Amino acid sequence: MKKTGRNDDYNELNSLNNELGSFGLEPPKRYRSQQPDDFQNEKMTKQSSKKLRSERSKSNSQMTSAQKNAIHKKKRRLKKKVRIAIGITGLCIALIVAVIVCLIVFCKIETITVNGTEKYTTEQVLAVLPVEKGKNLFLFDSEGAENKLCENLPYIYSVDIKRKLPSTVEVNITQADRLYYIENNEGLYTYIDDNFKTVDVNVSEPTQNGIEIKKIAVSQSVLGQKAEFTDENIADNVKELMTVVNNLKLDEVTAIYSEGNLSNYLVYENRIIIKIGEINNAENKVYSALSAIEKLNEANPQAEGTMTSIGGKQVYFTEQK
Repeated sequence: MKKTGRNDDYNELNSLNNELGSFGLEPPKRYRSQQPDDFQNEKMTKQSSKKLRSERSKSNSQMTSAQKNAIHKKKRRLKKKVRIAIGITGLCIALIVAVIVCLIVFCKIETITVNGTEKYTTEQVLAVLPVEKGKNLFLFDSEGAENKLCENLPYIYSVDIKRKLPSTVEVNITQADRLYYIENNEGLYTYIDDNFKTVDVNVSEPTQNGIEIKKIAVSQSVLGQKAEFTDENIADNVKELMTVVNNLKLDEVTAIYSEGNLSNYLVYENRIIIKIGEINNAENKVYSALSAIEKLNEANPQAEGTMTSIGGKQVYFTEQK
């Protein structure tokens, strides 16, 4: 079939114009301009692709044998490192599993030692301790065992249970440095520690070397559990006073009490009331009062009265008449 190009179309259009009259028609633009442009773009794209393939082929052909060998060696080294890493990981996992199996199978409890208890005998502690000889050394709940001892043997302040290979459980007990006591309406006493845990109830006399908590009442007290008070705001202030006593190691303090947020007190050797006012910054206030009491004792070791230290540098003593 004979192809018709742009010139044939143009001549045919001219012939029709001559016979019918010229209507000012021109060949369609797609034949006039677009078709050569598309053809030219397609031709250039093909030439660019061919040139790119040629350059790649030329680059590959120019790579030396040494370069190719270097690339292959690098790949082999990488594969070798991967195989080594996988092997080491597998070996570590196998060792860990073996150790765990050995610990579970072979580490049985043979010895239980108890240290630090004065109030309770070793037999009393072991009777409560939920750990048995012959059981696995690593499968019992040490935290649960510690809590059970503190709840069932209230004079215990804290417990630290340690496992010692191959077959020993060590129970280290700490008792409270000091106890606090509260007198109830029947003239009996309730003992608590500085966490408000009830240590003893309905005792006929104050605990030796204890600190009395005055002007507060216990609404509920169960052995081994936290005591509840009739006024929780007052209880919060008492807790702060306990913290001061512990931090400053005040063995000379015989009582503490609070009458509200603005009125808080410690009693020194049953003869000097330390008034600190607001509970804020209580430790610094008490420290200033103790410095003043030290000087007062040099002049009059039997002095009785109130040492006021409510903040700032002013501390003054009002002697009891």
